[in-house]
Parts: sequence; structure tokens; C-alpha cells
Amino acid sequence: MNKKELWLKIKGYHFDHIVMPNAWGKIRERFGRTDAFTLAFADKIARKHQWKKPFCLKAISEYKKFVFLAVISDFNVTPSKYIDVVWHEHLLFTKAYRDFCSEIIDYNLDHFPELIPIDEQTETYKEQYLATIRSYIKEFGVLPLADVWDVTKFDKETILGDFNLLKQKKKEIASSSFQYNSVDQTPLYESFNEGQNEGSFPEFDGFDGGGAGGAGASGDWGNDDGGSDGGDAGGDGGGCSGGCGGGD
Repeated sequence: MNKKELWLKIKGYHFDHIVMPNAWGKIRERFGRTDAFTLAFADKIARKHQWKKPFCLKAISEYKKFVFLAVISDFNVTPSKYIDVVWHEHLLFTKAYRDFCSEIIDYNLDHFPELIPIDEQTETYKEQYLATIRSYIKEFGVLPLADVWDVTKFDKETILGDFNLLKQKKKEIASSSFQYNSVDQTPLYESFNEGQNEGSFPEFDGFDGGGAGGAGASGDWGNDDGGSDGGDAGGDGGGCSGGCGGGD
């Protein structure tokens, strides 16, 4: 399938696999009939990690973008800590996650956590993280959301300095060439750009410019539209957020 077809499948995924059929009625009764399973997943994350529910939904939305980048990229993508948490929670539904990989993305999105911190390996993961951000800009035509993407295991000042450079080079990145697993080299946002002004792509939720975001946001990343407080991502700075990726 091409990039647009892949994205629409990921975007339209409502975490149906994580709910046993005999519980569908109860979930819909509690969360309503519109996207009830995603709301239930967000509720679980909110309760477990003390996040606000609007932030959970935003993090889940960005997780879907991360998954898209993992499938199309020829390198191991690395998430922020908040996206990493959502990924971990999805992985806990082991059969549901396998079904998601086989039925929705048709790709084995494997998990490569860091066992112990090793300087050389950590540096590699940092470069993968920045490559993930570049790929995000390239594909979605916008900067990542501050409050979801700017909390990492890496040195904050170094990462923000690197990201500010990427921000300055946004147009250059958007027009650059990338090596993808996909044969489709056209950025995803161009598939949704018909009739839109440059930089205005309502299909995606990124924002240009600075501004204070939610938890962990510094104002140096893409602006946040909700100001939702995510809470503590947890962990000691190691683990999957430093070294995760796709694989087949």
C-alpha cells in the first residue's frame, strides 16, 4: 500500500483489538459509541500514569505518527518518553499488538530497549531520535508538538539546540531526499494538500512557531494547542525511549 493508504489505516485504527468482544457493550456504554475503545485506552493510560485525559489522546495521536514513520523509514526510529509510554501500553496487549502489526500496518514493529546505558549506543539513539524528527518534518510538513515530543532521555540543552537547528532548516528538510522502505518518495502531507495554502495541512496536528506547551514543553518546539499537562513520564532516563525501532 502507498503512504496515504497506510496513514489512513493507522489514523482510522481505534484500538479495537485490545477489547475482548464480550466487553464491547460495556466499553461503549461507559465511553459512548464514538471511538469508545480509543477513549478506554486513553483512560487506562491516564489512570496508570496520572496523565490528564486530553493529553493522553494527544499522545496517542502522535504515537500513530510515530508508527507511520517506523514503517516507512529505513532506520530504527526513536520516540520521545511520552510516545514510548503509549507504545509500552499498546505492547502489553500482546495478541492485540500482533494483530495490529499484521492487519493494520503489515509490518513487524519490534521493540529494542536499551539494556544498560552505553555512551556510544546512547549517541546512536540520539542521532536516531533526531532523524525521526527530521522524518516527521519531512512527512507531515510541520514541527512536532512540544509537550509530546520534547521529553527524552537525552541531555535537554543538547537536544533543544539540535532541534532549533532543525526548526530553522524546516523548509530545507521538507524539500530534501530521504531513504524510505516505501517506494513512494512523495511526502505524506502532499497527499492532503490539494486546495490548501502552504503550511496549512489540517490532516495533521503539528504547529510552527514557539509558545508554551504542556508537560515538559519549553517553548522551543512546535507550539501546543491544548496546554494539557501530561505528568511525569516516569523512568530513570533509560529504557526504550533511548533505543526503540522498527524491524522486519
